[in-house]
Amino acid sequence: MYRLDIAALILLLINILKKNKILPLSRKELLLGFLSGVFLALHFYFWIASLKYTSIASSVVLVSTNPFFVVLVSLFLMKEKITFKMVLALIVSFIGTIIITVNDGNLFSSKIDKVALFGDMLALIGAFSVSFYFIIGAQLRKSMDTNKYITVVYSSAAIFITIMVMFANVDAFHYSTRDFSFIFLLAIIPQLVGHSAFNWALKYLKATAIAITTLGEIIGSSILAYIFFAQTISLWQFVGIAFIISAIVISFKYGKV
Repeated sequence: MYRLDIAALILLLINILKKNKILPLSRKELLLGFLSGVFLALHFYFWIASLKYTSIASSVVLVSTNPFFVVLVSLFLMKEKITFKMVLALIVSFIGTIIITVNDGNLFSSKIDKVALFGDMLALIGAFSVSFYFIIGAQLRKSMDTNKYITVVYSSAAIFITIMVMFANVDAFHYSTRDFSFIFLLAIIPQLVGHSAFNWALKYLKATAIAITTLGEIIGSSILAYIFFAQTISLWQFVGIAFIISAIVISFKYGKV
């Protein structure tokens, strides 16, 4: 919530100081912008929650399956053609996802790890949510400039997730100054720099291509998780990651971008 709230407030302040015109918006732009924001909020709500229950590597790998949800949604809702090699990439990524979830949840043992399995499911819901965020963004960026788009979407996401937190009956004010410094960095670097770069590129590349670029998180986050949290990768996690990275390579080489 704070990540989105801070990012939205900074954007609004910049626009006020620069006297940028965000309004008026057409009914379609307003509706789709709000919807995109809702899916962005849901992405963070489920994905960040997953980190409490499963490992960083598994969470990031599973949330990074979003390019394949983008392909599936584009196929069924937007009637885009899909090549055999993209079908192969989907199958390979699905196998990798199954390997990771089976390993994390100990599904083939007598003691199923329901906690890790729950975290994996949350990460997958996060992946599904961000897919719609990219698809809607690709449509809106055809007519909206980057500043107007991210201001509308981040503000909508901030409002929606703030309401969710208000009804969640949690203490949102117990964080230390150190905690808030990290939250502020989340708003500045991953949100205002990272996500805004993706949204800028949506005007020039297909949503599938943008989604694929997010998959670099897999390697980087796994390395950082080992350095800072001593989280190692098991053999089967490594195999699952290898399948998903193979699918990424296939998508990037043969995908329609």
